[in-house]
Amino acid sequence: MIATTLASATRPFWRLLELYKIDPAYVFREAGLDPALMDKPRERFKAERQVAAWRKAAELIKDPCFGLKIAEVWSPTDLHALGYAFLASSTLRTALGRLSRYVQVVNDAIGYALGVDGDKVSLTLNADTPSYRPPFAPQEDSGWAVITSMCRAAYGDELNPVEVRFQHGAPKSTSAYYAFFRCPLRFGAESSAILFARADMDYPLPAANKELARGNDQILADFLDNLQKDDLVARVKTAIAEELPSGSPSDDEIAKSLFMSPRTLNRKLSALGTNYSKLLEAVRHELAEQYVADPSLSLSEISFLLGFSELSAFSRAFRRWAGQSPSAAREAVSA
Repeated sequence: MIATTLASATRPFWRLLELYKIDPAYVFREAGLDPALMDKPRERFKAERQVAAWRKAAELIKDPCFGLKIAEVWSPTDLHALGYAFLASSTLRTALGRLSRYVQVVNDAIGYALGVDGDKVSLTLNADTPSYRPPFAPQEDSGWAVITSMCRAAYGDELNPVEVRFQHGAPKSTSAYYAFFRCPLRFGAESSAILFARADMDYPLPAANKELARGNDQILADFLDNLQKDDLVARVKTAIAEELPSGSPSDDEIAKSLFMSPRTLNRKLSALGTNYSKLLEAVRHELAEQYVADPSLSLSEISFLLGFSELSAFSRAFRRWAGQSPSAAREAVSA
């Protein structure tokens, strides 16, 4: 699975870098992230590249607790409709339920499990991809800092968790953690989780708005439904593009890279009204148009990059797509 995160949800990280006087554009560029995508509501980043950006930031920022500072720069608008639905919830337990239900809109590499144990309500992080196992310490810190800040924004600043558990080890100084969370902390825990008093979780919130919450629920449900439908096609096309320079990838190879069987992959693509051959053709066509417009690439190089065994095969395919030869298309672009 190619895990992704909502590009707009990366804006607090950008602001965090600015807070520490670090050039965000440099960090994003080093991690292979395009900052322009943050202004497009449905664009997504590869989760592994976001992790790379956090690791680069950790190299540049000397404060080992810098992830906590993200609570100072987050905004509900960064989280798509989830931010508004959370704040409009009737109780914090309902709000955390929405978070666990729709978190994949923001980050499909993780999940949250909401549980009740006596007089406590727990929210436990579940990471489904190698990039997040175990979670990188500053990212783990930032996640619980934002959730705590969201809860305080809805309930009141006097709200404190009962306990916060981190999978990462304790830093040399834990004072910043205690100052922010104002509760017992456990480092090196088996699982990453935050616990609240059940009474606080069920207390009616002053800004509750059922109509607003339900309206945003519908937006989130539609977004998630479309994401799940579009995501497989996007993941297959991305995997194909990455494998093309090594030759024409088979559906078996692509299915293996996505951790599923060829039969499952083809069944899911069929349900979406497409198939592997169509996607392979589409990727080659899209890339061919980009490459032919780039005068620094020879036609032989383009043929190789698209996984064709010889230039003549690429030329025949291009004529089928564009109705003209690649050399004629290149001349038309440069004219």
